[in-house]
Amino acid sequence: MFRSKPLPEVKDEEAISKLPHNRKEVFKDLLHHRKMSLFALSCYTFMFFIPLAVDLFYFNFLEVAAIASDKTDYLFSLVLTSMLIMIPCMMIGFLGLAGAFYSAKKLVWQEDMSLANDFFHGIKDSWLQGLINGFIFGVCLFGLVVGGTFLLVTPGLSEILKGIGIGALILLVLTFGMVIPLNFAQCVYYSNSYRVTLRNSFSFLGLLNWRILLTFLFSTGVVITLCCFNFITMAVGMFLFAILNSVVIVIYTLLAHHAFDKYINQEHYPEYVGKGLYKPNTSSKVIETKED
Repeated sequence: MFRSKPLPEVKDEEAISKLPHNRKEVFKDLLHHRKMSLFALSCYTFMFFIPLAVDLFYFNFLEVAAIASDKTDYLFSLVLTSMLIMIPCMMIGFLGLAGAFYSAKKLVWQEDMSLANDFFHGIKDSWLQGLINGFIFGVCLFGLVVGGTFLLVTPGLSEILKGIGIGALILLVLTFGMVIPLNFAQCVYYSNSYRVTLRNSFSFLGLLNWRILLTFLFSTGVVITLCCFNFITMAVGMFLFAILNSVVIVIYTLLAHHAFDKYINQEHYPEYVGKGLYKPNTSSKVIETKED
């Protein structure tokens, strides 16, 4: 069900005796020894989300001004316009995620890297997947905000139907918010079509379930929630995203690689199992993927 074709391999000699023994140790090691790399990766990624931040802040200001001047008739049109502009801005932001997930792969594999070169190399290789993922998630958020607003202001609609409709929209955002990071992790790891990676991502979601759910809720979910209240909470959410997005991407990458090893690599590509981890009684051969 999960069979995937690895990217072309480039072999390189590296001493593995000092590698972490499990992925928890990888995460701790990165936080301890690669703090500046993670911060720089967060900054690179956030640069691509600046158009989205400008869109949200600008229209939040207009909405507050409309409420203050009792021009509430314009509110829905402001929300609609903001969310329509948000979709292409989200697509630009997700280009940055393509580079970030490629860089995170190299970080968790304990490989030498040039962050700027690797970041933009990841965008070059996975730009189409990034645009598609950004469009999908943007449309999901558009449906939640615009559809939810429409349901709330529609007169005569029962509270039960409003609750069901908004709940379904939230579930849609939640589902794709968890599927898309798994999709990115596959795009920078295997050479498959988007259809195959998306199908596999839904399967991995069922296997990783609560771990992916908690990661989403305490990262992307927190940022989205903060952006829904006011200017100040939106600024807090953007700040948290700007400095911590790379840490969350590393967590998603480690979870995805655990699933890849268990459900793909162990059967079809054993040489990929535990890449970046210390493996006793093996040579120091390290296999790199997705290189120039």
